[in-house]
Amino acid sequence: MAIQHPNVAHNTACATAESIRQGAVAAAIAAGGGSAAVAAAIKTGEIAYYRSIIASAKANGQPYGNFLEALTWLGASV
Repeated sequence: MAIQHPNVAHNTACATAESIRQGAVAAAIAAGGGSAAVAAAIKTGEIAYYRSIIASAKANGQPYGNFLEALTWLGASV
């Protein structure tokens, strides 16, 4: 789910965060260790992704409330 944004700095940060998220998911699957371990590793990658997006949105004066909600859904503190 790549985010496209007219703010160039934010768009670049989102693209970087998505690339890192995809790498984390691929690494979790490659590492294996059972479905619970893979799910936990993917969840960690997703949380890092949303935290990166939020940090960029804050730094670039963009809204980020929906990403806070995503963190809540993942069980992360906001």
